Amino acid sequence: MKRLAQYIGILFFTLLAVACSSGESSPEKVAEKYVSAMYNGDADTIIKMINIPDSEKSSQVSMMIKGKLQDSVTRAKTYAENHGGVDKVEYQPTKYLNDDKTLAVVEMNVVFKDSKNKNEKLKLIKVDGNWFIELGH
Repeated sequence: MKRLAQYIGILFFTLLAVACSSGESSPEKVAEKYVSAMYNGDADTIIKMINIPDSEKSSQVSMMIKGKLQDSVTRAKTYAENHGGVDKVEYQPTKYLNDDKTLAVVEMNVVFKDSKNKNEKLKLIKVDGNWFIELGH
């Protein structure tokens, strides 16, 4: 019984380590998650993906960002619905903006079911090993 408890403990900590390290590990994954959230109207997911400095998270700046983002997400969802939904997304190779590869741009072409296209460009920053959307590019 004691050995079983040890194995369960090891399994628990292994799963915890995997869960904690499963942040957005690449610019491409952030871009995929962004497109999905944007055109499905999920502003909360996108807000969590944005790099907001800790000093501004509770400020009026953060509230303004959330308000503008909610408006953008609502418009994107309506646009997708008006064009039959997202059919596919074509991603360009990631362009790194610095030598240590902590700033990147991902360009993508969102193709809707009625064949309309929309080009998106997302600037990203790597913070503590995870990629986030960088505002103001």
